[in-house]
Amino acid sequence: MGLGGYLTWTALARELVNTYDPQKVFPFERHGDLVKLVKTPMFANNPYILQSFTDDFAIPMQLNSPETNYCKQDTPAKATHRYDKHIIEQLCEVYGINNPKLKCEMYFVGEEIAIVDRLLSDFSLDNFLVIEPQSNDEYTVNKKYPLEKWQYVADSLMKQGYQLAQIGKATHDQVLDGVVDLTGKTNFREAALIIQKSKLFISSEGGLMHAANAVETPSVIIYTGFIHPRMTSYPENTNIWIGKDHGPCGMKVECAHCKQDAILHDPAEILTAIENKLE
Repeated sequence: MGLGGYLTWTALARELVNTYDPQKVFPFERHGDLVKLVKTPMFANNPYILQSFTDDFAIPMQLNSPETNYCKQDTPAKATHRYDKHIIEQLCEVYGINNPKLKCEMYFVGEEIAIVDRLLSDFSLDNFLVIEPQSNDEYTVNKKYPLEKWQYVADSLMKQGYQLAQIGKATHDQVLDGVVDLTGKTNFREAALIIQKSKLFISSEGGLMHAANAVETPSVIIYTGFIHPRMTSYPENTNIWIGKDHGPCGMKVECAHCKQDAILHDPAEILTAIENKLE
């Protein structure tokens, strides 16, 4: 499970506490007869979630249950997802909770905030936008949107006087020209804090989209035909599904349709969505 996936469980934890009134939620995985407490940076400092084995009363929340898995079949070539409801709604459904708030949770400490404040000060970032043009292709290559089209969007925004900061993994061949390069300079939680202090987050569908939701920063998100936006999109965002004519395909090997959709798509649609969001 990716870090963004863990964040969706923070929404379930909140809904469980608010609905059933336990003090905490106990996140675990079951492996045969063994029970393992799940610890992830996404759960750190969360008041709804137990951080260690204690005697506190808590409701169990099993993260590796087949019932809560939105991926119903997974082969080397293709993943078949359930997409009639948002992931958070699917998780809550298993626990008898309807109409949950589509909101992830992150809780930060002063040291994290101070680190990010220093970083923003060092790069003179104020009243800025955050962009993440990279896509994690370890699971599928079909979420990629062409870097040159991201560059068009960035150039157009910078010509209008906007300051852009790029976050994500350290890379030498996917950094946009002219942006403030913060790639590789933060961990996931620090990146979320940078997004929190920005005016807008711009990216393809991925983990930091869930972080932007958690820190209440609106986003413009690009979806290819790999998955249906209904499964992960948040209502406060502008979600552009460039693969709606063939998706969701779930293809993990290269999909000719996803690739062609990205090639043919006009990035001016992204720019317009950003401008409308900023207004």
